[in-house]
Amino acid sequence: MNSDEPSEKRRLGRAAHELLGGSYSHAKHEVEIGHVTVNGKVVADPGAWVSPSDRVRHNPSLPRRTPPPKVPPIEVLHADADVVVVVKPARLVVHPTLEAEDDTVITRTVAELARREGNPGRVLVVHRIDRDTSGVMVLARNQRAAKHLNMQFKAHTVERRYLAFLRGDFSAAREVDRGIGRPRPGARRAALGEGRGREARTHLRPVERFGVATLVEAELDTGRTHQVRVHASWLGHPVLGDTVYGEREKPPVPVPRLALHAAHLGFVHPSSGQRLSFEAPLPGDLKAVARALRRRSRVPAPAAPEPAPARGRARRSSQPTVRRSRRE
Repeated sequence: MNSDEPSEKRRLGRAAHELLGGSYSHAKHEVEIGHVTVNGKVVADPGAWVSPSDRVRHNPSLPRRTPPPKVPPIEVLHADADVVVVVKPARLVVHPTLEAEDDTVITRTVAELARREGNPGRVLVVHRIDRDTSGVMVLARNQRAAKHLNMQFKAHTVERRYLAFLRGDFSAAREVDRGIGRPRPGARRAALGEGRGREARTHLRPVERFGVATLVEAELDTGRTHQVRVHASWLGHPVLGDTVYGEREKPPVPVPRLALHAAHLGFVHPSSGQRLSFEAPLPGDLKAVARALRRRSRVPAPAAPEPAPARGRARRSSQPTVRRSRRE
């Protein structure tokens, strides 16, 4: 950048605009297709910050890159050459289930990496979170990392803890050790019972009790389909908002979706061997559920109705009658 430019940092799109002249939209497009470099490296994010000491250059002979898809952003907790850890929002699928479905965890992650790095390559799924569940998940960036992570999930050495709002007063820690499997291929519901299905073990402990519902932490020793939902339902405390395994009665407070959140994920890095841990606090919609439950738990229970007088001749009370003024 030229020495007569201001000393403050600016966005790459603005720097390219000053370099190229013409319209800002053209300069932004040149950045997005990979024709602008910063210190000799292609940066395809017009929103990236550059300082006066950075060398911004335009080179139209560079290979043209496809701009990242126009999808909403996704929160990235960690990204390196092997793995990327993101926070999945609720109501977002992990990968396309329909031919024209282009807003997924995969597309959002690829778009975010493209904005950061210019050429993100691809990301590979190694585990899944249900559409209506939010929380932390890890994606691999190459086959070697995917294989390493898959081995950890199969060996059940990945740390996974969920936060869930369960119906009723869940007063003490419980362990559920009951197999889970599908009664038939493609069935929506997972079956549960001793002697059938695959091994499944969940540790549940109360975090905050509201009387009509309880916020619990569920730690998974295994990772089966709908494991927390199935085990919680079997205990008689289904997850609020669960239309598959839950009860049909109205929840004690409005619940916008399945009240389940993947709050913690820990695994061994495929290259360094270092154990990494990531946390994601409850999102706003589930924090609102907690606030509503707290308000409800402070409301006193309605007074019990007075018993109806006994049939037959009433006995005269020995206590004087007190008449209340109409003003009272």
